[in-house]
Amino acid sequence: MHNSFDDLIEAHQDCCSKSKVASENGKRFEIDSNEDFTRIKIDDCLIASQQVEKCDFGFIRHSNDEFYFVELKGKEIKKALSQIISAITHFEDHFVGIPKDKRYGFIVSSKNPLAGQATNILKLEFAKKYGKILEIKNIHCKYIPK
Repeated sequence: MHNSFDDLIEAHQDCCSKSKVASENGKRFEIDSNEDFTRIKIDDCLIASQQVEKCDFGFIRHSNDEFYFVELKGKEIKKALSQIISAITHFEDHFVGIPKDKRYGFIVSSKNPLAGQATNILKLEFAKKYGKILEIKNIHCKYIPK
């Protein structure tokens, strides 16, 4: 376990960069802000184990210690959410505790096959149990922190 995000970054410099963008297979997540963020490659770097379900990237917002869990996915939205939830649990158990109101989930998919109501249920469930908000976008998500 680490005491802070700074400790986590120091111990895993090979997985970290100052980028505010994550992209993979035509999907893109970007943070539109002048603030400092650190991008962490979670899948196949911070969490290398193939036995652990995890999301692709994480972003630390240094001004207030928010953490953005990001999954770039094809169309399996429920699987993407499961990967984010698993990453949250793994962080809590192995890396650094993140208060629920500082956790954000982002799924960027090639298409969202779920109907609007099904998507809303997933967002409400996430907000109730795991984090502050869950955003689900197609192809490109540009997030402007408040």
